[in-house]
Amino acid sequence: MLFVWIAIFAYLLFALNGVIDKFLLSKVVRHPVAYAFYVGVTGPLTLVLLPFGFRTLGSLGDLAIALVGGGLFVFALYFFYVAIQKTSISRIMPLEGGFVPVFTLILAYFLLGERLSGWQLLAFIFLVAGGVFITLEKDRFGWHPKALGSGILAAFLFALSFTLTKYIYEQTNFVSGLIWTRLGLFLFSLLLLIPKTARKKIFSAPRRVAPENVFLYYGNRVIGGTAGFLQNYAIAIGSVTLVNALQGTQYALLLAMTVAASIYWPKIIKEDIRGAILAQKTAAIILISIGLALLVF
Repeated sequence: MLFVWIAIFAYLLFALNGVIDKFLLSKVVRHPVAYAFYVGVTGPLTLVLLPFGFRTLGSLGDLAIALVGGGLFVFALYFFYVAIQKTSISRIMPLEGGFVPVFTLILAYFLLGERLSGWQLLAFIFLVAGGVFITLEKDRFGWHPKALGSGILAAFLFALSFTLTKYIYEQTNFVSGLIWTRLGLFLFSLLLLIPKTARKKIFSAPRRVAPENVFLYYGNRVIGGTAGFLQNYAIAIGSVTLVNALQGTQYALLLAMTVAASIYWPKIIKEDIRGAILAQKTAAIILISIGLALLVF
């Protein structure tokens, strides 16, 4: 179960990445298309891994799947950021935490023939339930239609991207699979430049970044890139369904970080730390812990 611990460490980094992203999206890079583009164009950085076992894929079909699998991730990011822009992130996270693992479970079943054992399925249920519960709020009404639609579409695209990426890892080694899928991420991000309005937002974004935020932005890209690398490695050696179900650990870690941040920097990040809310989130963490125990022991 090495993939479990690798995935948890990846989600630790994603949690830190998410706290910084929350600040950057609200204060620095406000346009979802620009943020998605600049995340996507980092794909060629994986070319540094070329000397470590890179090889070509066995068929044009596999090449197409690799490019599409990687490319869909940038569109998933775009719709995720659109959803966040139309409503609060506290509404979107339960949506993603519930739909991404479920979509992955279905897609991996039919596309990969992946089957979970009884204990793994039980762990999946605990992990997903805890992931949703930890981010759930009492107010679930007043959904903006575009936010709801974009959030569900983002979840499906994330799940499809992960599933197709897992397929490629089954056809080749990890280094080759990562490079080919990240090439797709880069190529598909270039498609965002086609609409004139999007192109204008993308090219104007760097000029809006204050000098003091440049290091924070690029530092966060390193954190996010490292987290993505580890998440992909966990998918390559383990179950794509369970790796996505482990996303609940990210929310637990994110909760701890945002609670600490809201105490020291309340003007930037605010987390509700009333007794009833903390009790609910503690119960969610217990569910996640049970799921982890079922996987590991």
